[in-house]
Amino acid sequence: MWKSPLDGFAASPCVLVSVAAASTSVDWSAALARAPLLPLAALFVLVILAAGGERGELLSFDPERAVTVEVFVPVLGAAAWQRTDEGWTARVDVRAVEQAGRPVAGPERAWLRLRGERSPPSERRLRVRGYFSRRPAYRNLNRSRPGDWGLNVKSLGLIRPMGGAPAWGLRVAAKLRQRLLRPLDETSGPGALLARALVFGDARRVPPEWRTGLRRAGLSHLLAVSGLHVGLLLGGFWWLSGALPGRVAAVGAVAVLLFYGCLVGPRPSLLRASVMALLVILSLSVERPPQALNSLSAALLVILAFDPPAAFDLGFQLSFLATAGILLLAPRLLRWWRRPAFAGNVRPTMVGQEALMVGLAATIAAQLATLPVTAFEIGLLTPFSPLLNLAFVPLTAVTLGVSLAWVGLAFTASVPVLGEILGPGARLLQALLDLLTLPFASLAHLPAGSWLALPLSVDPVAALVLAIWLGVLVSGFRRAFWGVALVLVCTPALPEDEPSLAMLDVGQGEAILLRSGERGPVILVDGGGYRRGNFAEAALLQALAAEGVRRIDLAILSHGDSDHCRGLLELTYYLRIERLWAVPVELRDGCGRALADRLGRRVRGVVQGEGGQLGAWSLEVLHPPPDRADGGNSASMVVRACVDRSCALLTGDVDLAGERELVARARLYGIPLRSDVLKVAHHGSRTSTGPGLLAAVRPRLGLVSAGRRNPYGHPSSEVVSRMEDRGVRVLRTDLHGRIEVRFRRDGSGGRRPVVRVAAWPRRR
Repeated sequence: MWKSPLDGFAASPCVLVSVAAASTSVDWSAALARAPLLPLAALFVLVILAAGGERGELLSFDPERAVTVEVFVPVLGAAAWQRTDEGWTARVDVRAVEQAGRPVAGPERAWLRLRGERSPPSERRLRVRGYFSRRPAYRNLNRSRPGDWGLNVKSLGLIRPMGGAPAWGLRVAAKLRQRLLRPLDETSGPGALLARALVFGDARRVPPEWRTGLRRAGLSHLLAVSGLHVGLLLGGFWWLSGALPGRVAAVGAVAVLLFYGCLVGPRPSLLRASVMALLVILSLSVERPPQALNSLSAALLVILAFDPPAAFDLGFQLSFLATAGILLLAPRLLRWWRRPAFAGNVRPTMVGQEALMVGLAATIAAQLATLPVTAFEIGLLTPFSPLLNLAFVPLTAVTLGVSLAWVGLAFTASVPVLGEILGPGARLLQALLDLLTLPFASLAHLPAGSWLALPLSVDPVAALVLAIWLGVLVSGFRRAFWGVALVLVCTPALPEDEPSLAMLDVGQGEAILLRSGERGPVILVDGGGYRRGNFAEAALLQALAAEGVRRIDLAILSHGDSDHCRGLLELTYYLRIERLWAVPVELRDGCGRALADRLGRRVRGVVQGEGGQLGAWSLEVLHPPPDRADGGNSASMVVRACVDRSCALLTGDVDLAGERELVARARLYGIPLRSDVLKVAHHGSRTSTGPGLLAAVRPRLGLVSAGRRNPYGHPSSEVVSRMEDRGVRVLRTDLHGRIEVRFRRDGSGGRRPVVRVAAWPRRR
């Protein structure tokens, strides 16, 4: 079954305005008459795939039970298996799935994850026993896409090879790759990490801060093995083989491409660049002028012929769209910019000015072409990316050249006889490479804010409209009218301006958003998070962008566990956080310490009795007491947030011991705990939310943040029954998605909570 990527999204007036804007400057009959046949065929294939959409998965297995799976490792050569912190991983095709002795339907592709230090088998056909799992979709104002399926295998003993060993050439490439990587593994310093990413496409060891800095600057593509590598390799080969006959040099260039592909692996951007380069070499060999657009279209058709689902791979989409943008949009931008109506009588008078204009047109064209995908999949708009690309693309080319030379020299210097001769040269190149990495590392230190990376949350139709709108604006003054029309038509009406509490769906974590209104200050209590991976980039940024959040006026860290803290820490690289409240003991080490280092003087340690007013919300910290010196769940921060006489008690992960301490202190000092809304502690664990707390709070509404099918059984049925027996309405993010409580004025001058959820409960 095929499912359209645009299913569930209705066309808006923006689409009509965009079509009108585009059609005013296009003579469609003339365009079709001039269009080459091959690009039309490629366009036809893409339309057919888009109409059918992504292959829908008709799954019938139980993800909580073990399965026996026959898989095929389609990635050839040395890049099939990659080392991780916990073991090994490889992308595999799923051929057959069995559960409880009978065949069931499973996903077509998965990441095979093997734990342990022992090397995986080299055969390509395997029979494994493990568990399927994947990150679920988060249901907020936007709905994120679920993660890739993973097939988790606990040990090598659960894998049985079934033959299909790679060819001898691939085995040679694998061994050579290991030998080439050995000097990089034995070398400390940032240059070795960057060289590993640039030469071999292995960016897992690049520091997360570097990857985040590149991403928010719109420069993530620099770490992808792509046309830059192919061009540098072929240029170097042609320079070295200048004395060879043309046909011999062409055969040698093809051999270089094939060898490098086996060494690195068939990555989408490398496949696209390699196929285009092969077609150009073929054209020159038969003395025909190469056509770049035909080469791009042929590369698309060849790759999709062997692997149709590749059309829905993000790397594949970005690579082809960026190249198509450079070929189709960049020349048009240059013509528009050179018109007198656009630039007056200004003309570039120097070669450098012309090169600058060409480079800027190429980077803007690539960004516009990829915008429909990046806005939807990545959720970031990087306005300074074209300018930064002008500086970093040449720098990356130089760094890549030095990296290739250093890897080759270090490999040759590993030979005992040549070590003394070539060793100083290798060390000199390593020092130069460490120096070249400084600009890449410096991107992580740029201050956060929308000026650098603007978070977006759009559906595919809106992303396409945004791309057309920006294209119209940069095209010239005459078409600026359509850009203004798009702004007027697409600007949404603002919702009612009233205080609200939104518990975001962040899986097995917690993030609560307090607003005084759409234009009032923003308070974020915790930020969710993964133990590994970047949760802010995966889900939190787009969820906050859908809420209209561009900065955080106050962040509150209930305690330092990763499912509360990591998202906040990662968020500091993208959004400005003006202030942070945290329990002092949580700022001493771990994630809390890293958060304090990032924010510096904007961090304030708070304990029981402190608080303040921010917008419509009055905040009071009720726990822990000032004399609490230890951490843990019993010292988790408890905050009472009130709007007029309506309150919400936010309990973090406080356990039963902390609750008893809180209730006893409230009775002793007359501290009010009564609240309409209770944020159920510790995701509904049975070690929290005792009868004493419920009796003191007497809530009408209980909110639970828990992940779907979480392994902890949260929320506990005992806790849910305890609240329902007291007449508390329980809402859960694993069943309802995002939960919003708006505090609306009633006739008595107070406020009443009104609830809205993202989804109706469904079977777990």
